[in-house]
Amino acid sequence: MGKKRIAVLGLGQFGMSLARELAKLGVEVLAVDASTKKVEDIRDEVAIAAKADVRERRALEELFASPFDVAVVSIGTSLESAIMATLHLKDLGVAEIWAEASTDERATVLERVGATRIISPERDMGRRSAARLANPNLVDFLPLEGDWGVVEADAPDWCIGKTLGDLDLRNEMKLAVIAIRKPDGNVVVVPGAEAPIEDGDCLTVVGREKDLARLTDRK
Repeated sequence: MGKKRIAVLGLGQFGMSLARELAKLGVEVLAVDASTKKVEDIRDEVAIAAKADVRERRALEELFASPFDVAVVSIGTSLESAIMATLHLKDLGVAEIWAEASTDERATVLERVGATRIISPERDMGRRSAARLANPNLVDFLPLEGDWGVVEADAPDWCIGKTLGDLDLRNEMKLAVIAIRKPDGNVVVVPGAEAPIEDGDCLTVVGREKDLARLTDRK
């Protein structure tokens, strides 16, 4: 299986950061912007950097002559440009189109013209920061669709010395532990019921935000 190929259209603060982080993860990235400076700034960090007006179908036809797994429309400043880019990508047969939207109204418009998923960096960062401020025991919080999320949290005292089977978090709290990072840095992925929770462990847990809060609030 070859590298995953992702196109990022629009190199504002979010798009630039996204393209760079994807490239670090080994993704083959196409980074596109109308600004020569932005394209030059990222040229050495991604597989392809191209200057183009994403409102022009011909420009996208050339860039998408070979298929991409996902295209991200990260044009927060111009709704018109985001709409035109999304429409062209849909017409060109791109199956996964993620679009940045700062408001619910923009999100609705972009979904109607073909976006398959909406990214809201400011809203998600707000949720992420609020969760960490409200609960200092959280190491990190990643918001998902709706009210779902993923947290990294230091193992609470009431969990230590028990196994996941003893805790039965799936039934008791509707939570799923998907990884345990041990104090020595080793990570147990998708741990079984027999996995012990020890002092210094960090748990990665998926669930609804209200249920995740109970994990660290409980004494």
